[in-house]
Amino acid sequence: MTQRRCARECALEVLYRLDIGGEPVAKTVKEIIDKTNFTPEGRDFFKQLVESTNKHLLDIDNTIKMTLKHWSLERLSSVDRAILRVATGELLYATEVPPKVVINEALEIAKKFSGSESAHFINGVLDSIYKKRCG
Repeated sequence: MTQRRCARECALEVLYRLDIGGEPVAKTVKEIIDKTNFTPEGRDFFKQLVESTNKHLLDIDNTIKMTLKHWSLERLSSVDRAILRVATGELLYATEVPPKVVINEALEIAKKFSGSESAHFINGVLDSIYKKRCG
């Protein structure tokens, strides 16, 4: 697994834990850094993803809500919601990564943690966000 994939999966864990239990972000970030064999670049990318997503969470959630059709953000599973939040944050605020890479990474992570049906759903949402906000 690449350092960036690991960073994305770890960011997903932070957002998931925040969502389901309100666990403090800084505490979770420290725990993950302590247990993960990040390179300095991987650690920095992880921290950037988490900080940016957390800082812009209201905008990210609003962007996702405006894109969902016949769904509410609250109706999504916590895992899918966290995947969408991290990927949307990366699409909107981490401009050094090509959008197609961000979307593909989110799909691979969704397949691993949520399943192929969720991956199709997440693909549709992220593609729509990309076209509306980035494309």
